[in-house]
Order: sequence, then structure tokens, then C-alpha cells
Amino acid sequence: MLPRKTIEKLISILKLDIKRGKKMRLPGFPKTYYCSFLLRDTQWFNTWARGGSVVRRRADHTRNILTDVRVGSYKYDQVMNGGLDDNNEEVESFNHVSVPIDDIDYDGLRLSIWRLLEAKYREAVADYATRKNKRLSTVDQNEHLQSFTKLPIFKHFDHKNPEHIDEEYWVKYCKEASRWISKLKGVTGGWVEFDATHVTKIFVNSEGSIIVQTHQVYQLIATMRNMTKEGANPEQDLVLNVGAQKELPDLRTFKKMLRDQHKKLISISRTKKIHAFSGPALLYPVPAGILLHEALGHRLEGSRLLSSYEGKTFEGQFGKKILEVPITIRDNPTQKKYRGEHCIGSYAYDDEGCPAADTLLVEDGVLKDALSTRAPFLKKGFKPNGHARSKKHERAISRMAVLMAEGKDPLPLEQLKKNLIEEIKRQGKPYGIIIYETSGGETGTTRHEFQGFQGEITYASIVYPNGKEVVVTGIDFVGTPLQALNNIIAVGDDPQINNGYCGAESGFIPITTISPALLLNNLELQARATELATPFILPRPRTS
Repeated sequence: MLPRKTIEKLISILKLDIKRGKKMRLPGFPKTYYCSFLLRDTQWFNTWARGGSVVRRRADHTRNILTDVRVGSYKYDQVMNGGLDDNNEEVESFNHVSVPIDDIDYDGLRLSIWRLLEAKYREAVADYATRKNKRLSTVDQNEHLQSFTKLPIFKHFDHKNPEHIDEEYWVKYCKEASRWISKLKGVTGGWVEFDATHVTKIFVNSEGSIIVQTHQVYQLIATMRNMTKEGANPEQDLVLNVGAQKELPDLRTFKKMLRDQHKKLISISRTKKIHAFSGPALLYPVPAGILLHEALGHRLEGSRLLSSYEGKTFEGQFGKKILEVPITIRDNPTQKKYRGEHCIGSYAYDDEGCPAADTLLVEDGVLKDALSTRAPFLKKGFKPNGHARSKKHERAISRMAVLMAEGKDPLPLEQLKKNLIEEIKRQGKPYGIIIYETSGGETGTTRHEFQGFQGEITYASIVYPNGKEVVVTGIDFVGTPLQALNNIIAVGDDPQINNGYCGAESGFIPITTISPALLLNNLELQARATELATPFILPRPRTS
């Protein structure tokens, strides 16, 4: 993170160029009514090892500026479709987003901002003309909505000294852990990676706001693979994303965690595959969180309600019941910790300088609100709730931060398992499924594609009516959002935190999901695409 004196110098430069930006105008074209800079200074260290040897060790320092230049007025400006398309790397301004890191001579920074401002203004004017011209042939569905919400002045200075990164310690840690993995029985490939990212964010806008925030994320990843006789390559990952190094395990504890993953790797290497299934399913907290994230969360991003090509699954549903069970779901970026663990998706102000707000999305199954930027998606009663976020050059759109779910009548996990077996018997199914672990998911939200979602299963078992469990592999869970959400019949009483990253139009950003287990009366599974490889020709070499 940057020293306070450096931050103050950068603020003075950004304030000066905001004033210059507000003066931009070409005769016969709309003038700038709003301008903002979000400077992100990132200091990064990464190392990874394989087989006890270092493959990469790298430290870097970068700086970029997200610039928002708006022409016209708060009532009507150039932004279309909720800003979902404003991430083009072919435009001129993209070439000027990365700026110098020199904190002795700032001439290069001033020149970069000048070029960036010029390019952003010309692009904004062109987009404004495009939006106006489209009205000749198509209806502007958002013409009745104000384009941007004016906010009061905010002053916020949250500066923390970064944690010290002992690079030698983490290089040795990854080497030792990767060597240990390589000697495990049945492991034919694997690696260990450590990543530390320290970010200082400086936001300045033409409304007078000045906001400084710091953010740090530490990531520890281990992967192990096994080559089966059939040529399959089952894999187990251990991914830890935390907000403080003390939340990462020491090497001894890490090995213990890896041993558990190794047992799972061996079990899925020897078990049978199933290719398709539709029936009762119990999702442990992390997989349940992924289901809520993909099936519900992305569809409650307000930017999508402003897009003409989005499916808008829940448009017109505010105040109506969308879940059959009394589940309450909120997104609270101000939730810094949960049960002592940092929520890496938390923040105080979003990337448009709006205060983050605890946003109640669903209350006892009834839809209440959506995640918003400063662009209203409702004509009356709209208030921005601070969920505009982006990675680098992309326009900040509404994104999840710390998604939290809880049930009104939660049940212990053991009771959920009993209810699962009862549901299997009630439906006359040969078995049900328990999904213990997933590695991620994806969804499609536009009206030009299927309204579906997918979760990548890494460890699961089928459960027979007599309670017997058998580990299975080769499948992922899929579904359509409304059907899957309405199939939830019970909720667990022990929410778990899962820190990770989410990718969308505005880039990959850190998020946190806190979810209990969920029991569904029906969930569909499909076969995962796999490619069989030929066995190794040579035996494994001897290593020390």
C-alpha cells in the first residue's frame, strides 16, 4: 500500500485533472457534466512450485486509472444497456489506462491522464450520438429513467499499513508442500501457489468526493492429479482466499488439509461415473452458495435490468414471492468478518464513490430489492446501494460483494440428510445425491441464450434409500434458475463462509458468499466433458 504522503500527492493531481476534465467541450457536441478517477495502485507477489522446485517467483507494482467521463446530464447521458458493453479493449482509451508508478517525477502520470481524458471524452460523445441515433429505429426502454444519480460529497480516508510479506518463507513453503504432494501415492501431478495482493484505491470525482481505501487478499492454492488406467485425470484442489496471512495454515496444518484432499482424490479415482441424474439433492454450504450466486445473485444485478438484451428473470417481481421456503438473502459489503474470518468481498465505498449498503434482496422468500450502481432501474423510490464494481478499465456495473443467506426454520445437517432419504423414498428414486464440494460455476443471463446455470462438482456421493453412500464422479449440476430455486424444500442451520472470485462483464473481482446447506426435491446432473489421455510411456523418475 502507498504511504500517506504519496496518496495526498496523487489526490492533488487527480483533483487538478478533474477540473480540467470538466472543461472539455467541442462546439456542437455535449459537454462533460461528470468526471471521476479511480486510481488503483497494486503491489503483488506470487510464487509457485512443482515437485519441490520453484517454477515462478515474481513481484510486481502496477497502477491504473478507471476514468468515467459522462456527457449530457444526470437525466440523460451516453451510457446504454446498464454499461454492460463498456469494456472494449479495442477503444483508444484502453491504451492509456495503465499509468506510471514513478512517485518522484509525476510528469508521466500527468501526460497519461491527459491522453486518457481526451480519449474518454471523444468516446463518450460518440456513444451519446449512438444512443440518440438509435431512437430513430428502436425504442429506448430506459428513456423514462434518469441516467445517473447525483450524490452528496463524501470524504473517506481508510489507510492501513500493509502486512509484511516474507517472500523467502512463502517460496520455501510452496517448495516443501509441492515436494510432499509429489510423493503421495497415486499423485501424478500437482503444484502449490501463493499469491499476495495489496491494493490502494484513490477515488476523486467532480462532485467533490475524495475516497481512499486499501484492500489485501492472500491466496494459497494446491492442486493434485491422478492418471487412472482408463486415461482419466481426476483432480482435487484446495483453494484458500483470505484477508490476513494469519488466516492461512502453517505447513503442518496445510499438509493435514492436503491429506484429506488426497483421500478424496484416490476415492474418486476408483469410483464409478454417473452420466445423468434428476432427483433429490443435498448441497453442502459452499455448493449451496454457488447455486444461490449463479441462479439468483447474477439475476439481481441492477445493471442487467437496464439492458435490452438481458433476460431480466425477476423484472416486475418486486414484492412477490420467488422462493417457496422462507429464505432471507442479503448482500452486505460492510460485513468485514464472519466468525473471525475476513470477507474479501467487503468494502466501504464502491467504484462509483457510493457508500456500500446492506441490501435486503429476498425476505422470507419475497423479492425486495436488487444490487445497484448509481444508474436507477426504477422510476420511483430508487436509492443506490453501492454495488458498482470493476477490475480495471471496464465500466463498474452492479456486482455481488458479500452475499448472505439464512432460513427462517433451519435444520441441523443430520436432519437434512434424514429428510433427503425420506424424499428419495417418497419419490421412488433409486438414489439421491449429496454434493460436498464444488470448484465454481457459471450462468447465462441474456435473452439470446438459455437461462441456465452450472456448478462444477469436485466431490459428491449418491445416497441409497437405506442410507448407504457411494462416491461418484464425472458430473456437474445444472438447471434453470426459477425451477431450481423453487425446488428448495429445507435450509441448514450452519452457514459457512466461502471467499473467491467472480467473473462478469466488469472483470474478475473478489467476493464472499455465506450460505447454509440446502435440500432440493429435484436437481439435475449432467455428464462432465472429459478427455482421456494415453498412459505414461516412461516410469516416474526417482527423486530425492
